[in-house]
Amino acid sequence: MLVSPIPIEDPNWQTFVISHPTASVFHLPAWTSTIADCYRFDAFVLAMRDSEQEILAGLPVVAVRSPFGRRRLVSLPFSDVCPVLARPDASIEDFVVALREYVMASGISGLEVRSSLPSDADCHLLQVGYHHVVGLPRNSDDLHPNKGHRNARNRALRNGIHITRGNRAEDVETYYQLHTLTRRRLGIPVQPRRFFNLIADRLVTRGHGFVATASAEGHVVAAGLYLSHPNHHTLTAKFGASDPEHQDTRAGYLIDWEVMSQACREGYRSLDFGRTDLGADGLRLYKTGWGAAESPLQYSYISAQTPPGLHLQPGGRSRTLIRHSPVWVCRVVGEVLYRWTA
Repeated sequence: MLVSPIPIEDPNWQTFVISHPTASVFHLPAWTSTIADCYRFDAFVLAMRDSEQEILAGLPVVAVRSPFGRRRLVSLPFSDVCPVLARPDASIEDFVVALREYVMASGISGLEVRSSLPSDADCHLLQVGYHHVVGLPRNSDDLHPNKGHRNARNRALRNGIHITRGNRAEDVETYYQLHTLTRRRLGIPVQPRRFFNLIADRLVTRGHGFVATASAEGHVVAAGLYLSHPNHHTLTAKFGASDPEHQDTRAGYLIDWEVMSQACREGYRSLDFGRTDLGADGLRLYKTGWGAAESPLQYSYISAQTPPGLHLQPGGRSRTLIRHSPVWVCRVVGEVLYRWTA
């Protein structure tokens, strides 16, 4: 079996992703094209097909370059988990062997897959953090967050916080305004506005997600952006943000509570809280406090060389600079950096 590239818009891949029982929103061609078009990456699918050209297994990828011009493939940047999709009668091991042969013959520096693959001499595994998923019961009354989370939710209610949901471009723009403030507070560069415009246009307004917004007395104090696969039973919590001047309202707790409760009623089976980086112990406690199951998250690197290690995060001085800079500076830094840190 061989792996070969096919266009990301190939209708066979679209059908394969829509019908696959374990596909997530990150496998959708709309998500891949959003990343590719925002950051000017080439996007395609690495697929293994049978003699009738039916897809047996596949992986969406983008081609990225380092600042020094080295080309590598990633599946996928800005996506917490993106495992291989395979038919039940296909062998993951055969697909990995074919992937390795493709990488070694293509002249690229390697392939990063944001999930674990069977390892061998040229497939290296690296733990990047933890993956948190909340199993959702049929009845929201059976949700059991810990006492601290319940108290924070109740405090938000006493503070008069009201939650609304929307899937318009305007709702994503409202989220983005809080996103810039939150990223600056954390000392992290801000992703380009066009990234969120594309998410709105290709995903949220087409039924693949929504924004949950928390307001008090007409003022937006927090928001979360959630994404979903059209035929899948997992809701993905992709982004969350809040107004730094209203953090004491605990609005974020009420957002997650209301979203999980509604997801139960809508038939979702799980809420994917995504990746938590190593060392982010406070975030781990927040997610497990909702009853999330925690598992080590490993990424795979197919390369003849040693895996590159964790992507660099802004250091102490950089974080301090961002925190004390105007929002437009945070956006400019993000425009420059995110393309090279994919």
